[in-house]
Amino acid sequence: MTEAAPHPEIERLAAFRSVAREDDPVLFVCGPGTDDAFVDTTHRICGIEAAIWESLRSAGFERIGFYSLTRKLYFRDEASRRGLRPGGVRARPPEAAPARRRMRAGFSGPLGDRIVSGFRGGAAGRSAAAAGSPPDAVTAQPSGGGGPGSAGQGLSDPFSVQMFNHLMRDGSVRTALVFVDAEETLRLIEAVRGLAGFFAHQVSYRPDAPHTCVLVFRRTTLDGVHGFLDGLGTVPALAAAAARQAERRVQPGLVAYPGDAELTRMVHALRISDGLQVADWLTLPAAIRAMSAQREEGRRWAGRLREFARQGIALDGASLRPFGCSAVPDAGGVWERLNKMPGLDGVKRHLRTLQSRLEAAARLRQEGLMDAEPGSNHLVFTGNPGTGKTTVARLVGEMYRDLGLLSRGHVVETAAPDLISAYQGDTAIKTAAVVDRALDGVLFIDEAYQLSDQQGGFGRDAIDTLLKRMEDDRDRLVVIAAGYPAKMEEFLAANEGLRSRFPAANVIEFADYDPGTLLSIALARLRAQGLNWTSAFEEDLATVIAGMYRTRRAGFGNARAMREICDEIVSGWAERTHPDIHQPADTADIPPRLAVYMDRGLPDTSELLGELDSMIGLQPVKDTIRTLVSQITLKQRRGRGGTVAAPHMLFLGPPGTGKTTVARLIGSIFKAMGLLVEGHVHEVGRVDLVGGYIGQTAIKTTEQVEKAIDGVLFIDEAYSLSSAGAGGVSNDFGQEAIDTLVQQMENLRGRIAVIAAGYPGPMADFAAANPGLASRFTVQVEFPDYSGPELVEILQAMAAGEEYRITPEAEKKALAWFETEHRMRPDSFGNGRAARGLLAVMESRLGARVMAMPDADDAELSTFREEDVPDVVS
Repeated sequence: MTEAAPHPEIERLAAFRSVAREDDPVLFVCGPGTDDAFVDTTHRICGIEAAIWESLRSAGFERIGFYSLTRKLYFRDEASRRGLRPGGVRARPPEAAPARRRMRAGFSGPLGDRIVSGFRGGAAGRSAAAAGSPPDAVTAQPSGGGGPGSAGQGLSDPFSVQMFNHLMRDGSVRTALVFVDAEETLRLIEAVRGLAGFFAHQVSYRPDAPHTCVLVFRRTTLDGVHGFLDGLGTVPALAAAAARQAERRVQPGLVAYPGDAELTRMVHALRISDGLQVADWLTLPAAIRAMSAQREEGRRWAGRLREFARQGIALDGASLRPFGCSAVPDAGGVWERLNKMPGLDGVKRHLRTLQSRLEAAARLRQEGLMDAEPGSNHLVFTGNPGTGKTTVARLVGEMYRDLGLLSRGHVVETAAPDLISAYQGDTAIKTAAVVDRALDGVLFIDEAYQLSDQQGGFGRDAIDTLLKRMEDDRDRLVVIAAGYPAKMEEFLAANEGLRSRFPAANVIEFADYDPGTLLSIALARLRAQGLNWTSAFEEDLATVIAGMYRTRRAGFGNARAMREICDEIVSGWAERTHPDIHQPADTADIPPRLAVYMDRGLPDTSELLGELDSMIGLQPVKDTIRTLVSQITLKQRRGRGGTVAAPHMLFLGPPGTGKTTVARLIGSIFKAMGLLVEGHVHEVGRVDLVGGYIGQTAIKTTEQVEKAIDGVLFIDEAYSLSSAGAGGVSNDFGQEAIDTLVQQMENLRGRIAVIAAGYPGPMADFAAANPGLASRFTVQVEFPDYSGPELVEILQAMAAGEEYRITPEAEKKALAWFETEHRMRPDSFGNGRAARGLLAVMESRLGARVMAMPDADDAELSTFREEDVPDVVS
């Protein structure tokens, strides 16, 4: 006896076999593939109907019937038609086929005990049934008005429902009924009550019932099917069954997009039938993987490939690129491509360890030596933009697929706005829809911390939905959450479930690329854009990139920043050389905004200190800063010990002695010397640094420090941070600000200069508030009080700035006023502020004086006389 050939298989419907094991009375078929083209293991391209027939026959069903509103009850194979009567019927030639045949004894319908056959078996139909394939899969053709696949047009809906009941109550032949257009059938069938009763009986548990009903929906998820049935309201038994099945982790009726194996068969089928050409057999598997990762219906790929064949286009990466397959790799595997990526040494080591761990666990389970649940496969990628996180995520998807953990390994890239809705209840739906797209692959969530950063939003709903799906679909889903390191730590701490699903061993840090790697990335991009360059250009570009790396902030763009630079260089080169495209790129093409990083030589000292020297008085300050500049210049000229860092400084002196003004000049001087990239001055006081509750101060201080990066942080009256209450014990959070400041000064060495200013005595207490504080302020500048003549000179400069003049008599009286004020109030004397205050008083007195002079000319209105200076109070 010849053994029957095995039935063709289709991977997307392989889960139908579970129907044979679990005796499901109803199977809901849904998903993006329900309208698709399928390719079975015999390389036959067919539709959903034939694919379901093959899968059910493979699952052990002997009689498979189909129903639609237009065709009513029909069968695709002779064996199922014979199964209408116990023992079958003798097949007749088409020309002798009767129009009617008797039904089983004791059963009658609208036509009595006869039924319209609608089938004309024929020899071809018999041969198809014998082969175990549907007739439309072979050469059988219907005769006359019918054939093995023709409709029973003589059946009414009520009689069809009676037939359903008859077939499903016959235990002698295992039967499956397939409703190919379930939405239309349930909505429009005339026998609504009868159909509702049929399904109510069908879904009831009966251990001796071997049959099943298959309902094919156009909905993409089982939740969508349940929503449709629940809203329909006419088949509550089906709605309840759909709700139960939606809660299962495994849903055998979910028909996805075609995978690698099916697409490979499609290529070979069309190669034979349509003459499709393959450009490179070695890269074909990679091209197939790229097609599979697009998550598109097989019918679309079949149409495209047929068009390739018609136009004589060979299948390769170039021909697939217009359809989204822009990253079709070469023949190399995951590790060949990963090793070609620049840098990422730590990432590569981590992934090798992860792969070894997963392979070892798989072998242990295979040999029965491991019965514990598998560990989490979800990952966290931390790092700045442009460090290759998205590219590596795609490779991880392939690696997991090669290890058998994922069937497809595609990557769905998303972010918080794609998951979160502005309306109550919608977030869970949006998140679930995105997860559905990622099933059997990787869900890559960029800047995932935005889900937990929301204030009053629905980010928590997205997190809760993700956690549930990560558990329910743990065999079909891998989530990779990516973002900045500190932010991702906050994200994982926001929910206990997140920490358990993203263990510490699965956190991979993507470090910033080093200057050499960044230069290689930039030159490779310029070369790809067709440029060549001079040696001076490459040296200057290396200097610029090294400076950018040294002064990088949080969020540094890495490869992305290099792409931006290269695009600017190409634009500058094209404008400079037009129309000669053969000229090389030169230093002139480097964007002006990057000139600050280039070696411009040491500045002239007289030019550097010119503005400081022009200030009135402050000779000790000028001497100290001149000495400091000379010392830094010496270190720069010697070129030893690496980059010279901008020093931190203490400005000691009373108010009004020019400390803030000099701090601004220091920023300009340090920028001109190449110590600071921007040289701006960010001025803060105690209120800007100290918070009102525990933990706030460190955050506030850090925020202010970040605003001063690449410039000067000027803290006026810094001693107020270390002020103590009764008994000498600090009664606020000033100490927390000092401790945070010390840490940031160390972390940002070379990126920031901190200048702390205040009275000499209290500033000594400030420097002693933290053991590391005094050692970090390496330069101390003392600001003495202005002398009386210097204050008069300042007064004259202020008045001239507003186009006033001061008579000699008024100057003499102002000198006396300054000296008396300083002598009587030495601790509160304002120096330059006193000059500004005196000018305001003089202006008000001048205004009152000229009120009685309506004919006064402009000279009189702009001249301060002796009487405009207040009298000296002894």
